[in-house]
Amino acid sequence: MKSYSLLYRRLRKRLHISQPWRPTPRRRGVVAVQVGVLLVALVGFAALTVDVGAMYNARAELQRSADAAALAAAGMLGEYGAGDPVELAVAAAVEHAAANPVLGQAVVLDPNVDIEFGRANYNEAGNSYTFTPGGAVPDAVRITARRTSNSPNGPLELFFAGVLGKNSAEITAEAIAVMVPRDIAIVADLSGSMNDDSELRNVHDTQINLFDVWAGLPLGTGLAGILNGSDPAAPGAAMAGDLHPASGPGLPGHVGGNPNEFNEAFADSEAHGPRWGWMTTWGTELTPGVYDPVDDTGLYYIPRYNTCTDPEVIQNLIEAGYSSSERSALLSSSYDSSSTYYRNRVKALLGVCGWDSGKSGGKYSAGVGNGNGIVGSSELVQTVDYPFNSGSWSSYIDYVKGSSQMRNGDSAFRYRYGIKTFTNYLLEKKPKHSQTAELAATPTQPVQAVKYAVQHMVEVIESLETDDQVSLEIYGESVHHEYDLTDAYFDVTDRLNEMQAGHYDVWTNMGGGIEQATQELTQSGRQRAASRKIMILLTDGRANVDEYGHTGDYSGGKEYALDAAQEAANAGVRIFAVSHGFGADTDIMEQIAEIGNGRHFHAEGSIDEYSEQLDEIFNTLGGKRPVELIK
Repeated sequence: MKSYSLLYRRLRKRLHISQPWRPTPRRRGVVAVQVGVLLVALVGFAALTVDVGAMYNARAELQRSADAAALAAAGMLGEYGAGDPVELAVAAAVEHAAANPVLGQAVVLDPNVDIEFGRANYNEAGNSYTFTPGGAVPDAVRITARRTSNSPNGPLELFFAGVLGKNSAEITAEAIAVMVPRDIAIVADLSGSMNDDSELRNVHDTQINLFDVWAGLPLGTGLAGILNGSDPAAPGAAMAGDLHPASGPGLPGHVGGNPNEFNEAFADSEAHGPRWGWMTTWGTELTPGVYDPVDDTGLYYIPRYNTCTDPEVIQNLIEAGYSSSERSALLSSSYDSSSTYYRNRVKALLGVCGWDSGKSGGKYSAGVGNGNGIVGSSELVQTVDYPFNSGSWSSYIDYVKGSSQMRNGDSAFRYRYGIKTFTNYLLEKKPKHSQTAELAATPTQPVQAVKYAVQHMVEVIESLETDDQVSLEIYGESVHHEYDLTDAYFDVTDRLNEMQAGHYDVWTNMGGGIEQATQELTQSGRQRAASRKIMILLTDGRANVDEYGHTGDYSGGKEYALDAAQEAANAGVRIFAVSHGFGADTDIMEQIAEIGNGRHFHAEGSIDEYSEQLDEIFNTLGGKRPVELIK
């Protein structure tokens, strides 16, 4: 047995077999204590992990709710025309806070505690804003979103922290949003087409206001008959209610002039504007679908190559004292093959010139004429001077007898002379400020509606006490920077009100206008780093000047405008495109607004309708300031 044990030990040693394992004696109760301690620690760590995560998520969601409420509220502070901006802002804040729940629970704001209005003050040096509570016209709002014991939402309930004696947590988030100041370039189309809705070319398409244009011309531009209505060789007193002033002072109360100077004593008078020669009465109303030039009592029909038989013309000649033979010669078309002779007899028949025929027993006794019945230029006397800076009676006569946009509207306007066609001649052929400056004070459309709308917009901006700046850019064929970016808003509108359709020239260089506005907003040195760059483009959209200055190119003009809009957008300019007037090209305006990350507005219908629409649009644009969070 002993030898076997020795052999066994040697064998284990050779085979490197260790001693067999024998368990140590157990220390009962120690493990239970360790497990208990570790379990408490594990529960604490679980509470910390879950509840801290919940608090982190709640804090993030509460900040999101505060941000949304602040942005929504600040955005309503500019809704000048929709009601009380502060009330609208409070409602928007409450709504958007509730729409952004925290851990599934809607956030309720206490308007008296959690919503505070004030003013944002820009620090240019630090390129930052500070919030100052109060102020009559707020442009900023501070929102405090709370999950606290004294808030409508209560504190945030915790999951496991109760084990450690912590059942809830109080969390708040604050956000401040401001209405950002704008640098605004008003880009106004003052091409010739901005008169179109007042012109006879559209008489059958829409209600035009040519009468108002005539009524807006100064009285001093008209002479009511030869020598201001007093015939130099009057055959007798004027007839009662006489509309033909060649034999007397004209219609009593025929005062005309600007509506602001209208004399109420003559409110029943038929005429309200200046008169020229025997063109003394307005005539038939311009009602779409009803009006016919043939039946217009205010137009004289004096055809070329045909004898004039218009009874009003004949009556004028009789009252003016022309002899029978003179009347026959003036009414005859015998010498109309000569444009000069036709013009001369029309001038005499309109009363803007007298004719000293040299005939025996004639109206005049000076004997200038040779008595041959031809109305020669040297025989015209007692001329009513053409009243404006550019144009002439001969040019007006050529206009009425020749091709024109007026005749495109109705061919019957040919050879019909009177106040309507003369006023239309000014709008179509002599619209520039250098030609007929008096038109700037008349309500030509749609440019007058634009003037009113821009005026309203700056009134809104002024009333909101914004830090906005406004510039004025004008374009026709050429482009003009009219007014630098400024906070003297009414200086800008005063300048616009002094201007007129076709002010410089008549084509439509929309692309050039957009480029000029982009330069002012981004490169002039007057723009501000913290401001949003806004362009308001006002036009009928009919661009017809290409980038090389070629006029009449509608395809190239449109391409140029779209390219210019893209360049503006690349420079950070937002474009609001406002189209207006009869026949506006809304397609290109939609495209420009889309390129410029803005919005397209369109005003259409009658003059009254689109004037009202433009007013509403610019009311919106005046208060439509961008908002951003400063905290």
